[in-house]
Amino acid sequence: MRPACLPLIALPLLAFPAFADTPLEAALAAPTDGPAYRFDMKIDDGTLKGEAQVDPTRPEGERLTLISPDPATLEGEAAETYAKLQAKTSGDKIWCTSFKVNIPADAKLISESGEAAVYSFTPLPGDDKDMEKVYKHLIGRVTVSKQTPAILAFEMFAEKPFKPAMVARIDNFSMKADCSPAPDGRTYISAFSLDVSGNAMMQPFSQSDHREITKLVALPGDAALTSGDK
Repeated sequence: MRPACLPLIALPLLAFPAFADTPLEAALAAPTDGPAYRFDMKIDDGTLKGEAQVDPTRPEGERLTLISPDPATLEGEAAETYAKLQAKTSGDKIWCTSFKVNIPADAKLISESGEAAVYSFTPLPGDDKDMEKVYKHLIGRVTVSKQTPAILAFEMFAEKPFKPAMVARIDNFSMKADCSPAPDGRTYISAFSLDVSGNAMMQPFSQSDHREITKLVALPGDAALTSGDK
């Protein structure tokens, strides 16, 4: 016979709330769908310094248009950089949720305030397996909002020089991204900086890349198909 007291025991258990997500879990589960945006972008990578506009509704290979300087005046490395940017820029890879592929499940909370929480971890390479030998030497940190599920900042850095290969040494590695809310609430990479220096094949090298995204304008209609993390 089924014990008559069982429903009386079960009902209070059903009334208990489910455990809330951590701020990081909530941020990583934030919605990714929304409209596509046209935006302005400042570029400074050491070979090309200028301002461009990106429109994801334009044909592939034409989505980035240099506003200044005049593209006709570019020569050498600056012209090569512009050609590569035109070919590679899709206009839909600006969302801070893209960093979630680099954040492992064992990320540790290291500090928090009433508004944000900061987690530290060894970053995952995501789909870029060629970078695995570099990422394992880095420290990653992500700042997430405690009020609205969203990533607010992301960074990866090396505390000391390291050798990802026998013929290469990285003396400095620093990547930082600041995130700002788009009109629909998702956070986008409003500022990005990458600085890497070291030695490869007995030759010193240095790479610097800085971007700033402003003036987001939502695009109507089918443009929404290019949004999110697609």
